[in-house]
Amino acid sequence: MMLIGSINVAVHIVSFLYNVLPSQSVDVNIAAILPANDSRMFSMHHVSPAIEYAIEKLNRDTDLLEGHSLSVAYRDSKCSISHGINQAINFYIEQKVNVFFGPVCDYSVAPVARQSVFWNVPVISVGAMARDFATEKKEMYTLLTRVGPVNFRSLSSFIVETLRYHRLSVLKILYDKDGQGNIIEGFCTLATHAIHYDIKEFHKEITQDHFRLDQIADLSKMLIKEVGLDNPGKVEPLHFPYFFGDIR
Repeated sequence: MMLIGSINVAVHIVSFLYNVLPSQSVDVNIAAILPANDSRMFSMHHVSPAIEYAIEKLNRDTDLLEGHSLSVAYRDSKCSISHGINQAINFYIEQKVNVFFGPVCDYSVAPVARQSVFWNVPVISVGAMARDFATEKKEMYTLLTRVGPVNFRSLSSFIVETLRYHRLSVLKILYDKDGQGNIIEGFCTLATHAIHYDIKEFHKEITQDHFRLDQIADLSKMLIKEVGLDNPGKVEPLHFPYFFGDIR
């Protein structure tokens, strides 16, 4: 697993070197802003071995790096909207950054990716899954590169294709606003937001509605009213956006 991760890291480092840095040799400072909390999927402890391994391999390959040398420093984002940008500012003031790796959590990476445009410092993140990072790419997040395996727009596409395959045209989304917060803060809210607005903008043939668990007084009554007898069976609330389809 570490080998796969380090290969991905190495590919993006080399791509950065060839497309961003000047032709003369420079010392490249990678500023990795990641959560220190190991309950997070992309914590320092989980990610740093792949980064270190990739840097070690690349530093030994003088032909590939063309005289550049790499180093990395880590700081804790705490998956926080304030701590992430604070660490980025400190890196920039100390002149210790040529490229940011992270932050990962959406609310943490957003202000860093916006500010990095004024510093002319690229941001590479395996997070940044929210819809806005794609729709506002050209206006707001021009130096952000998302390298994660999935994002919420791909989730929207999956949901739409599933509905089409089963010939469903009505969608009800039931979600927990704090669901899956161990992955990123607001995971389910961001996922629901992406699905709702992607369908609203691009798939008007699908009728949809969404409901937040903490705003529902009686879940059973809500399900009877919104789903009725068209979708019989036991339904349990999940800490992830739960989708109900109806043939109409």
